[in-house]
Amino acid sequence: MKKVAIVGCGLRMLAFTAALAGKYSGTHKIVALMDIDPGKMRGFSRAAGLDVPMFTDFDRMCDGCRPDLLLIGTVDVFHAEYVVRSLDRKIACISEKPLCVNLEQCRRILAAHRRNPEVFAATSHNSRYRPVARTLKNLLDAGAVGKVLSLDYRETLDKVHGKSYFRRWNARRKFSNGLELHKSSHHFDKMNYLLNSHAAEVTASGALLAYGANAPHRFSGENCHTCPHRTECPDAAEYDRNLFDSELYTPDMCIWSPEIDIEDTFTAGIRFANGVFASYSLQAFADYEGEVIHIQGETGRIEARQLHFSSNTGDLHNMKAIPEESVRIYRFGSAVPEGIPIQHGIGSHGGADASLFSELFALVPPPTLPSLTDGIQAVLTGIAVVESIKQGRCIRIDFEELNKS
Repeated sequence: MKKVAIVGCGLRMLAFTAALAGKYSGTHKIVALMDIDPGKMRGFSRAAGLDVPMFTDFDRMCDGCRPDLLLIGTVDVFHAEYVVRSLDRKIACISEKPLCVNLEQCRRILAAHRRNPEVFAATSHNSRYRPVARTLKNLLDAGAVGKVLSLDYRETLDKVHGKSYFRRWNARRKFSNGLELHKSSHHFDKMNYLLNSHAAEVTASGALLAYGANAPHRFSGENCHTCPHRTECPDAAEYDRNLFDSELYTPDMCIWSPEIDIEDTFTAGIRFANGVFASYSLQAFADYEGEVIHIQGETGRIEARQLHFSSNTGDLHNMKAIPEESVRIYRFGSAVPEGIPIQHGIGSHGGADASLFSELFALVPPPTLPSLTDGIQAVLTGIAVVESIKQGRCIRIDFEELNKS
């Protein structure tokens, strides 16, 4: 029985605890929670139905509970700290994406991995496990359209889900380094996975167009629950006070705050090391949520489309599901596209979480599991997008040089 500790009681960790308490309860047992915010731990413990020791000090938790595996779900900027400390303590760890948020953190993780190569460590990139992604991977590996020449990836977040990032700590660059890391890193991982390669050069542009100082009205403040305009503001938000039992943080920050300093839309041109050219874009204020991927090969084109839901209800928890998934191949010389069947999954993220957990919690993790190197490569693409927007120039990525430093 593996003893598991949760380090950082973020919402994403609730999916992990549910899996561990259910399907994997015969092989794994949660023995501790650790978070710097006691109130957040209390709320998380209630939501997850856990009755385990809670700690605000990492070393005391490790010394007292002797976990075999750490699940790291802190605010993004702190992932690297706990990955490094886990590796140096010879404790296996799984970090929620992104693995880290800047180059110095990449260097520290790579150095710790070199010091402790025998310690299991992984990144929980779930986007590569979506049924459409698996279908695309199988087609590309089978040479369905010959050599891949280009890829176009468009991601849209609807107005409710998109706004949710700007109500939380994600909207401050010092905590997340932007959606380029927090949200897009697992899309970049999926692109690397599909193409069997990694980004070599990135040119990007982006801006904050819909949130922050772009308020269509005069209302702005710090948090909705303390704002004097909350009864008038059409964007005032409520939150689960039972879950967020905290005096340190509440997820109802004003989406019109002038302190917001990340982009809500960006686009990037990416040259991969294997010669494939790709484009990627994200918008966090669309009327529906989904993604479109086009892959052009020497003998044809694959088009994949996923629609997840619409926010017509205006409520994050009551969004209207509009599931639509399709994969089609357009072959040169044929006027009729070929529809490709998709093996649908069950559960959250279209079944991606179930597939991810089956590999993360396997007694012998398979080689398809996203490694620390995979996590670093995805982060490097996100950092390059951020830096290209900031500097207005092409950013080159050299993983080998980084790994030597």
